[in-house]
Amino acid sequence: MRFERVTLYNFMRYKGENRIEFSCEKERNVTVVLGDNTVGKTTIAQAFRWCLYGAVLTERGKRQEDYQLLNTDVLALMNADSRASVRVELVASDEEKRYTIRREIVCTRAYPRLTAETFQKKLTMYISDICSSQSLIEVEERKVDELINELFPGNLSHYFLFDGERWNDITVNGVRENIRDSVHILTGLSAYQAAMKHLKDMGSYSVISKFKKKITGSGNLYDNLEGEYRRCGREIEGCKKELETIEINLSNSHKKCQEVQEYLETNRNTEKLQSQYRNLGIVRKTQGERCISERKMMVGEFSDKAYMLFAEPLTEASGALVKSVAGERRDIPHMRQATIDYIMKSGRCICGTELTPGTTEWDCLLEQKNYLPPADIGSLLGEFERTALRWKNRVKNLPEELRAMAKQTDDCVKNYEETCNEYIMLEQRMDAHIDFAEHRKRLGSYQKNIQELNYRKGQIQGKIQTFLRQQEHLAEEMKGLEAKNEENQRWRERVELAEALYKKLSHDFSMEEKKIFLELNEQIQYNFRRMFNAKEKKIELSDQYNIQMYYKTDLGYREEKNLSEGEKIARNFAFIVTVMDYSKKRKAEKNPDIPQGNDTLPIVLDGPFSKLGAENIRLIAKVLPEVSEQVIIFMLKKDWKYTGLDDYVGKAYYIDKKADQSYAAIREVEEF
Repeated sequence: MRFERVTLYNFMRYKGENRIEFSCEKERNVTVVLGDNTVGKTTIAQAFRWCLYGAVLTERGKRQEDYQLLNTDVLALMNADSRASVRVELVASDEEKRYTIRREIVCTRAYPRLTAETFQKKLTMYISDICSSQSLIEVEERKVDELINELFPGNLSHYFLFDGERWNDITVNGVRENIRDSVHILTGLSAYQAAMKHLKDMGSYSVISKFKKKITGSGNLYDNLEGEYRRCGREIEGCKKELETIEINLSNSHKKCQEVQEYLETNRNTEKLQSQYRNLGIVRKTQGERCISERKMMVGEFSDKAYMLFAEPLTEASGALVKSVAGERRDIPHMRQATIDYIMKSGRCICGTELTPGTTEWDCLLEQKNYLPPADIGSLLGEFERTALRWKNRVKNLPEELRAMAKQTDDCVKNYEETCNEYIMLEQRMDAHIDFAEHRKRLGSYQKNIQELNYRKGQIQGKIQTFLRQQEHLAEEMKGLEAKNEENQRWRERVELAEALYKKLSHDFSMEEKKIFLELNEQIQYNFRRMFNAKEKKIELSDQYNIQMYYKTDLGYREEKNLSEGEKIARNFAFIVTVMDYSKKRKAEKNPDIPQGNDTLPIVLDGPFSKLGAENIRLIAKVLPEVSEQVIIFMLKKDWKYTGLDDYVGKAYYIDKKADQSYAAIREVEEF
């Protein structure tokens, strides 16, 4: 897969239309975009991410809403009635097809503020044959995101959209949590997991569970055993859900421990802390305003409809009471006593009969008059019932809506409180006389919490094993009581076949994962040494798929947690190159006769070398064209001379930005 071009229209720093054509040559497969700091290199990288996934990569303490996509100069020229478009178009191709992805939003201005608001969103995608543009097919709108994710998997975006400024912190946007899943996807292990989940690991929705439900028995004993078997299944599913919660809490506690340990081991730069403090103050203010807004919305909804909900039992009881007193309704709908008076005064009924006092017709009307309001309440009762029904329909879903709004409000308050806590902690950290004993106390608390969670995790796992053994015994007993017929025999054979297949897949997955894990660690060492000339250091994946760095000492290798920014990037870069290269080799081994260009992703690098030395830049750059079919780099001009990639460059661009202008422009260059 290769990117052919990207077109930006009014996207962030870029006013009007700006286009970059990427090199798709096999030998000169590098496209470089050079520019100074803050001119818009990262903006182009963000355009890739936004076009593919509808979101930009956020910094700590920021949300998607904090990023304004519409160019500021364009926004400044708008009034309250104006409309302006933001658009990014990305064209990619493989050996057979060309894919055009276009994401666009139409913005309005929240006049007089210099703020853009989204008025309309649109995502389109076209597919054509690589040799013929006339075969253009538009993808159905509901299938576009799904197809994009097939071509450029979102959970792998951190590997082919590499941001050197952010990848030094491997926890940003959940990268660390996704390493195991990413390895499984890139190495093909996810196929094993998907098959095992479908067969057995989906609880009552799995194939084996559905097959077992088809087997029938007879007698109360069989029914009791079947009920107990299903109860054990429900208990197992409940335990698994509790395990998921424990794993989340464990991950959070480990993260908190690591944060405290890094704080205790590292002397943070005061200026950096002050910048974080200012940014966090802005976030805190925004979150506080959102809390107030969410609460106002909930209170408004409650005030508008709650009286109808609370009155429902009263209206029902009142209606029943009045009916019991008034008896059966005998009135004529929509008529009142005044209507009868008018008819009698006219001397002729609406049916044409002449009316005179003392006649039967006259007496009937006098009797009917007693059943009409205001003498009788039958019609008023009808109106009361209709009002009660209208109220009931309006508040039918009110409890659920209020609960959802309350949860949203609680979440906002929780986020605000967490931000406030972080804000207070930053204040303390900037104090020259910070009490480190308090941080050690917190560390001890987190470590104790981890121990308790691990103990509880062991208990839950033990309960699961107990229930599984109970299910095995129950299944054996039920098997003896099954109805002896051909239908049961067929379903039993299917169950046994599915269980044998699951056992085989589980064994193969375990063996393959161990093999891949060892091969990856060997390859990581090789890449780390050749990319960073590291003789006294090594990196490896832990059993928990954490990327760890070790320093050589007289007593062997020791893990080093206090890494420099450059070491963090080096560690993560080696891992990314290893996984991408390993995936490419594995696919080539399985299909040696099939060209592998279609199966590899291009690498888009934003500021990859900003914190590395000249020698490491040269060593990394040398590897990049080998492991990827296409390399796109956004970087500082001053760092380019160290890469040694001139012979691999097929396209080169400069980003120009004049001092008196707030927007940038892209121009292609022949020599640089």
